[in-house]
Amino acid sequence: MRQTGARLTLLILLAITSLLSSACLPTASLTGEAPLTVLGTLSTVPDTVVEARISLSRGKHLLETTVPVYLNQFEGTLQVPVGQWELTVMLVDADGIVRFQSKPQSTQVSYGTGTTVELVLQPADSTVHIVIDLTNYVFKQQALRARIHLDDMVHEVIRKDPGDPFETELKISPGSYEFKIELYTESFRASDRLGSGVWQVIHIGENEDLSLTWSPETQELQVAGRVETILPAPETVTVTGDDSQVMIAWDAVDHWNLLGYLVLAQTSPLERFELLTPNPTDDTQFLHSLDPESPPTEITYVIAAISKSGLAGYYSTPHVWRR
Repeated sequence: MRQTGARLTLLILLAITSLLSSACLPTASLTGEAPLTVLGTLSTVPDTVVEARISLSRGKHLLETTVPVYLNQFEGTLQVPVGQWELTVMLVDADGIVRFQSKPQSTQVSYGTGTTVELVLQPADSTVHIVIDLTNYVFKQQALRARIHLDDMVHEVIRKDPGDPFETELKISPGSYEFKIELYTESFRASDRLGSGVWQVIHIGENEDLSLTWSPETQELQVAGRVETILPAPETVTVTGDDSQVMIAWDAVDHWNLLGYLVLAQTSPLERFELLTPNPTDDTQFLHSLDPESPPTEITYVIAAISKSGLAGYYSTPHVWRR
């Protein structure tokens, strides 16, 4: 009798242990779904916000639910197939206008367990309508493409014909941005860029519908110049000397734009003339020192006047010195 009672007690203990163990194990859905709970708390929410729209997307698949916002808080639960999803929450007012939204957040829903996500929401994107006005732009017919820079974001706009409107509409988070627009012709290659653009600061308010008209920055370029004639060739050139040096002399050129003279020498018809005066001389004679160990047998000299702007005049008649 005692043995039978002991066996019964043991069976009861084993049954209780089995029940406790099974209660501790997570329950997994055979459909491959798990609950996802989204929590949100907001410090400042306008009184007009009435509900939160929770969206989960993966490729073409979309799951949504709507829950009320109460005392600046909301909570929503969805049964979601396991895997990776993009989670977005939008706070909507009574007219269906989105007032706040979260940034898309990658969320992993694991098999057999629930997932809870807490979000930080920010003011919803504002609408910015940008019109590019090329009325007074010199390249308005060639400008077919534009790159709009907002901080590190780049948006591209293309028009097929110069007569088409040059505008776009963007959804941008409220805040201050560094902004510029660059214009291009047939492509976005650097060689087709019409200008580098000028950075400026713009402010985009919360829930704002902003219209912005932009025109390229242009500045006047004033070009002034004068016609400069080539100075005449020096005349009456003489060359005299011996094996060590040659004196070249010439008549002065009478001209208001004269800076000085260039003296050039050629020792062989197969070589170009060599400039003997890198810095123009303002004298009308020049002493050419020769190499005493191997003086050339003959040297051809020419003289040219040079203007104050650096323009060389006509060469004089060549004069040859021979040993």
